[in-house]
Amino acid sequence: MDWLTVCTSGSTSPCVAPVQVAYLAAILAGAILLAVIARRSRDLATATLSLMAVAIAINITIGSLTVALRLPLYLDSVGTVLVGALAGPWAGALTGLLSDLVWSLLPVPGGAGPTTAFFAPVAAVIGLMAGFWADRGVFRLRSDDVRIGGFLSLALGIAAAAVAMLVVQDRVGLSFDPADQGAQLRFVGLGVLIAVIGVGTAWVSRRSIFRLREDDPRTRTYLIAATAISAAALVFAVARLLFAPSGYLSTVTGLAPDGTRDAFLGGANLTGLALADPLGLIAEGALALLLAVAVVAWARRGEHARFFPVWVGGFTTGLVAALIAAPIVAGVFGGVTGGGTDALVALFRTLGLSVFQSAFAQGLTSDPLDKTISYTIVFAVLTALPVTVRTMFSRGDLTVAE
Repeated sequence: MDWLTVCTSGSTSPCVAPVQVAYLAAILAGAILLAVIARRSRDLATATLSLMAVAIAINITIGSLTVALRLPLYLDSVGTVLVGALAGPWAGALTGLLSDLVWSLLPVPGGAGPTTAFFAPVAAVIGLMAGFWADRGVFRLRSDDVRIGGFLSLALGIAAAAVAMLVVQDRVGLSFDPADQGAQLRFVGLGVLIAVIGVGTAWVSRRSIFRLREDDPRTRTYLIAATAISAAALVFAVARLLFAPSGYLSTVTGLAPDGTRDAFLGGANLTGLALADPLGLIAEGALALLLAVAVVAWARRGEHARFFPVWVGGFTTGLVAALIAAPIVAGVFGGVTGGGTDALVALFRTLGLSVFQSAFAQGLTSDPLDKTISYTIVFAVLTALPVTVRTMFSRGDLTVAE
């Protein structure tokens, strides 16, 4: 708890700078404001308050495990998404904010310091978006719902923007130099261009190939195909994140930065598990293809294809979280937060990217995957809960399939 003291002149640790104190005070004020808004929206019933306490414990427990294992993911927003889905966006936002504040005070991995508290606004936005997507039916849509067309077009727009970003990076380069105003303007301009391509693709596809009608036979076919493609992409991305030549496992050398034996996993060297390309790329692609075939067969039975809207909600939540977190990671912590994602930031730094670019690239790598997995876990939990339990909460009916 020593870090709660304010730094005096010349001191740096363990303490917080005055500007950081002001930031943390603003977060506390935000927590109070969210509590007032959630109360006025009638979302803070007794059942919701009980769920929030459990959700905060879930967030801290899973988050501490991922920090201790140095995983390149977070998984500390499962409880936040659950509350957002069952009790609305304001309760979800308050849960996320309080989770990070409480976690920072506890002597557990990721806690006992201000680092986690600085990301409380990101956690609040995750809760807001969970409530937003729940209100739009991601946890309840059936495979014949015409609203599926909107999720399909949104996914296609994101894919188009991703392809555009890769092309721009390869042909022009996305450089961001705080000292070069011209580079900043070019970075912003290219970012806007990529966003326009994504939005334009989504808009056109929504009014053409994904303009679905009631009882349209294409709806289920499109949804099954999208579910299989998304599942394959998710598994391929996780495999590349872990096993690529420059992936996470390639950074677990068994040595600490100073050259001594690392206490993590007893000093185990896991670099041998990183697969060299093209063999690794072929193996990971084959695994994704086999999974896609299996998912097609699985999604044709019952309502299993309903996972696709859930993944779209999680992926977009991750994108927004990455945009908000990157400036905090780079500006406040210099790219080093003490978690497993530091290895990815360091990896991107070795590729010649700046601290901000590395933090942003790490966010775009980890956050969408992380939130997609979190949404999937929450969807599985909601599916297992009886309808009577879900409808105990103010927005629980939004998770019950029509």
